[in-house]
Amino acid sequence: MDLHFRDISNYCNLTNKIEEMNKQNIPVYIEVGFGSGIVLRDRIIKEKNVFHLGFEAQNIYIKRIEEFIKKHNFENVILLNCDAKYIIPRFIPFESIDKVMIYYPDPWWKKKHKKYILFDLTFIGDLFRILKKGGTINIKTDVDEYFEKIKEMFTIFDYFEETPFNDKSCETNKSTFETNAIRQGRNLNKIAYIKKGCCL
Repeated sequence: MDLHFRDISNYCNLTNKIEEMNKQNIPVYIEVGFGSGIVLRDRIIKEKNVFHLGFEAQNIYIKRIEEFIKKHNFENVILLNCDAKYIIPRFIPFESIDKVMIYYPDPWWKKKHKKYILFDLTFIGDLFRILKKGGTINIKTDVDEYFEKIKEMFTIFDYFEETPFNDKSCETNKSTFETNAIRQGRNLNKIAYIKKGCCL
């Protein structure tokens, strides 16, 4: 099994893999933008009964955690070197994911980059589609304005409700980004939502 996908032709295999995990009742987690991979690495080690999908656009981070996975022969993870916003609605099956984690997404401050912002109403709808009933979304950001905007968008939909934030790997391991944010005194906003189970 390939550890990472860079060729679009491989993504049909991703769909099949997730469906296979669902048939075996193996939980499937997604982390979007795992960065240095400190938290994802801890999760892979401690949650061997879970199948992990890690999205990351930067090759340098993909290569670092890929070396770790190969060294320890982990088979419960696939790394995806691509844009999650494109892949999720096209290749992740309906109601197949147990948990989605999105920590410190880029706020894309410049006006010309606004099209790259991860959270919008379409993306939230895509997350609803792929989550199982009772599935959760964990979100963290150090940008207060972005945090308020995300919360505002979630209130528009009545099929998500706020739930306690729960990610032991995230709470016990600080990513490089989060460590720097703490050192600089930035707010670390976090929130979680659960899918209530109605349909779009």
